[in-house]
Parts: sequence; C-alpha cells; structure tokens
Amino acid sequence: MSVRKGRSDPRILIILCCFYIFGIRGSLAIPRRGNEPWSIILCKFNDLANYEPRSREWFQQWLNGSDQMDSIEQFFWQLSNGVYSIAGSNVFGWFTLAQSQQEVLRLATKSAEIHSEIPPIGSEMSFDYFDKVKELCVQKAIANGAALHRQRITVVNAGTAAVYGKGNGVLLTPKLMFSSVLTHEMVHSFFIGHSYSDRKIKVFPYAADGEYDDRYDLMSTANAYMHRSNFGMNGPGLNGAHLDYLGWLPMDRVLYFGRDGRQNFTLRLSSLSIPHNKTLGWLLVMVPYDRDDPNNYYTIEFRTPHQFDRGIAQPSILVHKVKRSGDSYYSQLISQADYYELTDEDTEWITFLEPFASATNNKQKSDSNGQQNSMKNFQFIRVTVRHVYLTDADVHISSTFDPPYIVGLRHICLPGSEGKNNAKGETEENSVKVSPSRRRRKVVRILNDVEMAKQFARMNFFALRHTFGANACRSGFVWRNLDVYDYVCVTERRKQNAQREDKYSTSRTTAEKQNATHCVEPFLPRKAFAGDKICVSAAEKFRVFRENLQAYSTLKHVSFFNGLDTVGP
Repeated sequence: MSVRKGRSDPRILIILCCFYIFGIRGSLAIPRRGNEPWSIILCKFNDLANYEPRSREWFQQWLNGSDQMDSIEQFFWQLSNGVYSIAGSNVFGWFTLAQSQQEVLRLATKSAEIHSEIPPIGSEMSFDYFDKVKELCVQKAIANGAALHRQRITVVNAGTAAVYGKGNGVLLTPKLMFSSVLTHEMVHSFFIGHSYSDRKIKVFPYAADGEYDDRYDLMSTANAYMHRSNFGMNGPGLNGAHLDYLGWLPMDRVLYFGRDGRQNFTLRLSSLSIPHNKTLGWLLVMVPYDRDDPNNYYTIEFRTPHQFDRGIAQPSILVHKVKRSGDSYYSQLISQADYYELTDEDTEWITFLEPFASATNNKQKSDSNGQQNSMKNFQFIRVTVRHVYLTDADVHISSTFDPPYIVGLRHICLPGSEGKNNAKGETEENSVKVSPSRRRRKVVRILNDVEMAKQFARMNFFALRHTFGANACRSGFVWRNLDVYDYVCVTERRKQNAQREDKYSTSRTTAEKQNATHCVEPFLPRKAFAGDKICVSAAEKFRVFRENLQAYSTLKHVSFFNGLDTVGP
C-alpha cells in the first residue's frame, strides 16, 4: 500500500499498515474474512533423520500452488467464494529434532519411565505428546531463522494422527497427509467442531452419537463424501450452517423463512457447490421453529457434484437442524428412514412442532363431544421437492410456525385453582364445597419485566429480525453491508454514512494506467475487505479499520460452533 506522506495523521497510517500486513483481524475473527497466510514446518525425529515422506517443494505446491486446482489455497478460495484466502503461505524444513519419539514422549509426560508406544489418540497423554512435538518443531524452525505466520501446520515424519490445538496449530503425520484431513484441521481454527447427524450411532469408538456423520460436510472427514485429487482425498465442502457462521454466504441470498410474511410458497435453491456468481437462486433457507430463540432453525440447502463436492453421488437437498445447547449452537443433518437427502421430485420432509396457542389461533376448538382439540394447534414444517435441475432446484416450503404471545398487556389470566384459592387452614372437605361460579374464576397475575420482554419478542418475532443467522447483530445494530459479505455490525446511521462514501468515489479517483485507478490526494483506498478500492478520507479509513477490528463485540452471540470449546486464543 503506497501512502503519500504529510497528508494524513502518521499515527493512523502506522496502525493501518500493521492491520493490512496481517490481513485477518486477530484470533477473534468472526466471521472469517481476509487473507490469512499459514506456515508449514517440516520436522524429523532424531531416530528417523533420514526419512522425508515428501519434498519441501511438494508441500509448497500442496499448500498454495497457484496452478494447482487441488491446492489448499484453491480449496478455501473456492469454498469461500474469494472471501477467505491463504495467499502468501510458506513452508520451512526439513528440520531434525534433537530428540527421538520416545524422548519427546518423556518430555511431554515428565517421566523417565515411559517405554510404551505413543499413547492412544484421544487420551490426555496423547495431546500432551502432540503439543510437545509442535512446540519443539516451532522452536527449531525459529532457531533456524524461519519467519512463521500466526497460523501453523507442523508435519512430522512418523505417526498416524492429525490434531489441532490452539497453542501451535495443526499436527500432521505421514499416513494422513491428504487434503481432506489438513483442511478439516485448519477449519477447527475457525472455532468450528465436528459435524453431526441426528442418528444415535457411533462412527468412531471415541466419538459422540452422530458425530462425524454429516457426510456432506468436511468436519465429518473420514466418513464424508471425499474425492480423489492430486494431493490425496479432498473435500467435501461445508454445510450451509457452517458457511453462514463463517460469513461465506452473501446476505441477500440467505432467506429467513417467514420474515417477509409469506410461509407457504415455492422457491428456487441454487447449489452451494457452484460459484455464487454463476447462479441466482437462494443459497440457504432458515426455517425457525423456536418462539424464544430465533437462532434455532432448520436449514435447507442444495448440493451438487461440482468442485470441492465432486465426491457427492447426485444432486441432493439437505435439511439440518440448528439448536442451542449450553453456550454453543450445533447443527445436525436430519435423516429420514435410511437416507439423509431429498433427491427425487415430489419427495418431501415434514416435522411437527410443539402445539402452541398462537397469536392467530389462540382459542382451542372443541370437538363434537365438547372436548378441547389440542391437535388443531399443532404446527408443522414441510419441504417438498418440485423439480431438480443441474445446478438449481425448485422447492416448496410450508410452515405454520406462528410465535405465540401471552394474552394481555400487563397481566396474564390463569384458570382458577381451588387448592390455591383456599386458605391454608381449609380442609379438603371444605374445599370440595366451592360454588361452581367460583370454580370458573380466573387468577390475574401481573407480568414482571422479564416476562414482558419475552412477550414483546414473541409478538414481534419476525419484525425484530433486522439481522439473522449466526452473525446476527446485537440490538440496535445492523450489518454494514458495504458488500453482500460484509457482516460487520454498526448502527443504522453509521451504515448509511459508510455506504454514502461509495457515491463519492468516482470524483476521488484518477486513471493513471490502463485498467488501473488511484485515489486522488488526500484520499486513500478504504480496503474494508480484499478488493475494496473505494477512496475515502484517512479518518473514514480508520473508522472502518476500527469497526473490523472490533466486529465480534457487536455480534449478538459469539461462541464456538458444534463443540464445547471456547472462542479465542
């Protein structure tokens, strides 16, 4: 970035230069946007000093070979549609440690009496061992002058493991040196755990029920629909809920069903496996089912055997359930009978929701015997496949989900209870003699502030969805929307002011070379994200930088996705 001196506050320029060198906004970057180079460290144990599974040049091509369609850099560029890049990644080594495998194990366990093999994967001792290996390799690389990036991948020449840890990143061993495994571990650094299905099965002995059973998702690697590539097995991509969490879907093509007042219509879904600029339909549909948590919803997505999804057998419509558990949200691939996907025309998926007395139907109806029929209030969601094309699908979605609200403004009426209305000293015999008119009385209770807030949220469930999904903003904030992937949350007034800068850009630029424009002094390229060339003042550039840096603080909910881990270093 070239900056002319003497025109702007140098303190601002120093901060901005540091920011654009590093690209990604530090370890709390949610969503994940920008350039984030990685470093690979190739490391040999002392007792295997003559063995190198692959050459350093091979790893460089694997990591970011620009002419390699199956490189790691190309995978993330395609999957994120250019939102996330690892350009500038580097490789160092091979370095030889001073220790053998057994000596590293002794260092990790602080015991001189370890004579067994490397501990089983998943055990506490195994993670201590892996952490020590990475620590020693990083130290060795730095001692040899390696300029390492913050994100690191350590490759050793022995073992059968692939793990990620916040300390020194990814550890990879010879038998697992292929793209699906490496990208899986790299995605863990984005605060995403493993993916799940709703089935009560154990894919691996150490896994939870349904863990690794979303076969359309990279975070179920080893049980997912991978394909052969120049660098071993590769793919698949990520499910729609993960892509939304990372901010890798354009906000104008994600539909929060019911938000526009329609809850029964046919729409066109476009494949998540195709570049976004090649299709026009909706990429993800969120269908809410929880009146008190708008981030609990079903997602509808379409996947086809293209690009990173080449291992998928056929075009498939998938339904996932996103649900909060503890402080984190989890997504589960929903199964039906013996399959997970909708592939044929006129096939459908339906689920029934809890019966509620809704705002539009708050009176239960009686049957012919005078009994109240609660079945009238069952709500449901139905998804029906109308037509499947090469990269699109027409899907009919019907939802009767209608967030109910408590009757009354500042009070709630409850059926009278004879036992509750009796004085403490009243006997059961006396309580039976209560008059019929008294039995029909209602108890009026004043709502407290918490109940009033809940009532308001239910009454305005869809109207309050100014933002939605994993990157929904805190109350009073909206997406800045400088482009359709800009999920930074700001106030409505700040959004308008920031977008207004685009109108002035033409008068602030000059064409110096063919197909190249530059900002007229004293204006600077805004660079809110890669490719943003809008010319703004130094003060506006700094405001955008500060908003990007603090973006996570204005999100409604910041947490690890699909796991019990935490967000942050």
